[in-house]
Amino acid sequence: MDQFTRPLIQVRNFMKTQEIFTEQELMDLQKLTYLSRKQILKLYKEFTSYNPDMQDPKNPILPQSYLLLMPELAVNPFLDRIIKVFCSQMHHISFEDFLDMMSVFCEEAPIDVKTSYAFRIYDFDDDDMLSREDVLELLNRLKCNNELSDEDCADIIDSVFLEADLDTDGYISYPEFEQLITKSPDFMHAFRMRI
Repeated sequence: MDQFTRPLIQVRNFMKTQEIFTEQELMDLQKLTYLSRKQILKLYKEFTSYNPDMQDPKNPILPQSYLLLMPELAVNPFLDRIIKVFCSQMHHISFEDFLDMMSVFCEEAPIDVKTSYAFRIYDFDDDDMLSREDVLELLNRLKCNNELSDEDCADIIDSVFLEADLDTDGYISYPEFEQLITKSPDFMHAFRMRI
């Protein structure tokens, strides 16, 4: 393939991607997400590249295991929780679910949306509050090469609860978590993926 043929093939592939959606469908997807038209088309192309023989090109579905092929997710210590929160089907992810996920993780998503999803991801026992066990699980997933001792983890958890558990009931509720996030300037930068 010469240098002139490759760009022509890329243009044809991009045109095929654009033809999947009507103009109205693309506008609707933009309204429902924090993604631009260009980002939606790019994500569609990426999503369908994992399995080009999809049955329904309009709303393709992949086994969840394909998410491991995405570099941003393959190394994410919260991948299982991300799948649980964003996948509406057992063992599969639809393009719609994928768009929702990428919309939340895009730079344009507002802090309240990111905070809501972060809370759900970190709520490991799905009881709508963060317990000391949830925070310990979060720390265990984040610590590299076990750099933190059990005592260090206990101290961090005590500090987090001292700061965040405003009603001292032993749990961090969603409003308390929101308050904690407002004091975390790095949250918006950390809770994103480049598209």
